Amino acid sequence: MPVRPGQIPPSVLRADGPPPEVLRQWSDALSAAGLYTEALDVHPAQERVDVVRQAELAVLAGLHARSQELLDELVEGTSERTRRNVTVISKSRLAPASPWLDLLGRVSELLAGTGDLTAVQEAASKVQPSAGLDWIVALAAVSVGDLVTAAPLARSARAGGCRDLRMLTIAAADLARQEDYGQALGLTGQAQRIALPDEDPAALTVHVLQRCGFGGPAKALAAEGMGDASLPPSFRADWKAAATGVGVGGLDMFRQRVRVHTRRSLRRQERRAREAEAIAAYDLTCRCYGSGGWIGPARQFYLQHHLHELLPAPVAGLDARLMICRITSLTFLDLVAREITLPVPSSPPTTLPVPDVSEERPTPGMGVSLGLALPA
Repeated sequence: MPVRPGQIPPSVLRADGPPPEVLRQWSDALSAAGLYTEALDVHPAQERVDVVRQAELAVLAGLHARSQELLDELVEGTSERTRRNVTVISKSRLAPASPWLDLLGRVSELLAGTGDLTAVQEAASKVQPSAGLDWIVALAAVSVGDLVTAAPLARSARAGGCRDLRMLTIAAADLARQEDYGQALGLTGQAQRIALPDEDPAALTVHVLQRCGFGGPAKALAAEGMGDASLPPSFRADWKAAATGVGVGGLDMFRQRVRVHTRRSLRRQERRAREAEAIAAYDLTCRCYGSGGWIGPARQFYLQHHLHELLPAPVAGLDARLMICRITSLTFLDLVAREITLPVPSSPPTTLPVPDVSEERPTPGMGVSLGLALPA
């Protein structure tokens, strides 16, 4: 039965918390916004497919010990939630439970500093091609400083729908490596527009270049970003901080500032844009329906005066509150510390995805995070 406007959805008000089907949807929404640690905290672990999904999220979040623990449980298959009824599971790392789990294990080992990229690539060759596969291997390659290998995979993942801003910074770093600084700034700018307040794509792009042995292009890109008058002031400030971090000289920084301040017409446009944003922040017209969420402190006025707190702590251990729009009955998770508010379902889906019993590809949940993101 559909929820009428103003009606509180009963499925999220249960004494034992939201049902697993709802928690899976919340986890996918968090993952789609790049909140992999929070998505892991929210995701239930009742069935084997849940544990596979948790292992994926742990790898994406860089929680190597946790991912290895989950993968070991899946390989052994002795617990009630991971026991398989379709095929016999191997208990040996030499004969992995599935190509996808083997790849996750190799990537987890590499990110933890105990594996190598050759083993990751060999495992990847046995997994069906997908954007999710390219996504995972790109993260593995760049972690060991192999930008040449990581960049085409990052571009392929992005073309397949991946919205992880790390793919943008890897591709941007590769363009800077080739001294195409204008395109590199454009890609990093896309990441800056969808970044959370505690994320810094400019610094991340520079870090990728440095980690991969391209210190010269790292300095040149940071200097270009600081002096690009077409970028918003906040983006230029990030590039200035990145330039300071990589040792760009004082004279170079002065020259880039002169480039910006000579564009008076551009500064007037920026001032008007800031004034318009300030006015829009106090607009209480309902904009919940179809919203992808809101980022940053400017969302607070709308949240406090339009939405209503439904639950102060809907999931144990998650620093978030569940809010509702009484006009549309849409619900939102507001993550206070991360300064982000996301739309989330308040009832279980009408149809459940069929799990891939062969475990040869990413789970359906990982596919969700390849297609959604906050509006740029």
